[in-house]
Amino acid sequence: SRGINEISWNPVSPLLATASDDKTVRLWDAVTADALVELKGHDNFVFCVDQHINTIVTGSFDETVKLWDIRTGECVSTLPAHSDPVTSVHWNRDGTTICSASHDGLIRLWDTATSEYLKTIYAAGNPPVSSCRFSPNSKYILAGTLDSTLRLWPVTVSGKNCCAKTYKDEHFVNTKYSIVA
Repeated sequence: SRGINEISWNPVSPLLATASDDKTVRLWDAVTADALVELKGHDNFVFCVDQHINTIVTGSFDETVKLWDIRTGECVSTLPAHSDPVTSVHWNRDGTTICSASHDGLIRLWDTATSEYLKTIYAAGNPPVSSCRFSPNSKYILAGTLDSTLRLWPVTVSGKNCCAKTYKDEHFVNTKYSIVA
């Protein structure tokens, strides 16, 4: 009933998921355009959504990340993920890990089988993170931050918090809008 913030395709079936300012996620049949399921449980705007086979992950301005079972429409896990609005969520290729990002400047990695926290990634100065995406091989996370920078981070659960590559155009300054990675 309010604005849509993000749309996600299901990788194995013709399903679309939408994240909305009405605090819901809706699952749609991409062929018929029928609304199939409405997922309710966030306490604030749902800003981001991603799908992996039978599971949806969502992030909200309520500072949580939720995992949902597509078949039942039930929330199977709520992660107290961040201390500011969650701006991005993304599955790795095999669905074993989720990354979440927030205006708190952190990118967090989560084990999807156990919902356990694995690691935190952050840039110097903790610029708000607007977007995070796993690389196709799941070895890196590309993150866009509100200091007009894209950073490529290696995904290793252990080890240092070291950025592999920084992309920044000194002629372009963005402090307000999302940079989609």
